[in-house]
Amino acid sequence: MAKLRSVTLVNYRRFAGEIELPLDPGVNLVVVPYGMGKTSVLEAISWCLLGNDMVADPALVPNREALGTGMTKVLVALTFINGERLERYALFSLAEDRAERQRWGWRLTGSNGEVLAEGDDAEAFSEQAERLFPEACVHAGLISGSSLAGVARGGTCGPERAIRCSGSWCTSDLSIRCSFAATSLFLEMCPSAQIGTLGYDPEGRPEISVEGPLSPEQVRMAVLSHAIAFAGEGAVVCPIFLDDPLEGAGSIERGGLFSAMLDFLRKRQVVLLLSDPADIDALRATGRVDKELEIRG
Repeated sequence: MAKLRSVTLVNYRRFAGEIELPLDPGVNLVVVPYGMGKTSVLEAISWCLLGNDMVADPALVPNREALGTGMTKVLVALTFINGERLERYALFSLAEDRAERQRWGWRLTGSNGEVLAEGDDAEAFSEQAERLFPEACVHAGLISGSSLAGVARGGTCGPERAIRCSGSWCTSDLSIRCSFAATSLFLEMCPSAQIGTLGYDPEGRPEISVEGPLSPEQVRMAVLSHAIAFAGEGAVVCPIFLDDPLEGAGSIERGGLFSAMLDFLRKRQVVLLLSDPADIDALRATGRVDKELEIRG
């Protein structure tokens, strides 16, 4: 497991051609205008590591402009700070106005660009991906604000998916550590909220012990605290991506929310993908951003 040096996308969804996101080991702010590809970045990382498992519609993976009426190559590559680069690519063609994958492959290169392994064997690829960026970290460390909104309505959450592919939940003190961390983080974010504890059920779904009424915004921040606590207490090296995490925070003061999150995730590699100008200004005002870039699909 290692931090990321960069993420490269070629012809993935909104991104025609090649785009590279160079990353700092600390806190990264990626500004993405509304509707210009924030969610595509998280999905691309999932696609690289897990294939189509987390892709809503695989036919939408190739950029339609690049696909045109013929065939195009889609590639997503993760370059780690140790110099290794893991990439997945696929060839797509257009049939009856719908993209169809023709074949796929993967490649692992070293710090000098030498090919260490390659092929189209899914099991061999999974071994390399699990070593560099484990599946449990993909589920826990790619946090989407819009997806969190669905958790309160019964949607599947990242910790729940991570636990399904990890054997450490019931055989360690991880659940206790996550509960303590989630409660502490939430009280930093919403000090006036009337809660007892935040916890997780045996399947990893969030639970809230309340001592009084919570506003919808506080419930939303509780779900976010659950997700961040689980990611923070998991693999301590893998990066954490936050896509508009404060969606649904209402009038809660943004600067305090960002400061609380970054305090909790200190020494972690954090990538925040933001569109809202108020959120962007609030994050900048914390003075904690190590690298800033802007992209658009």
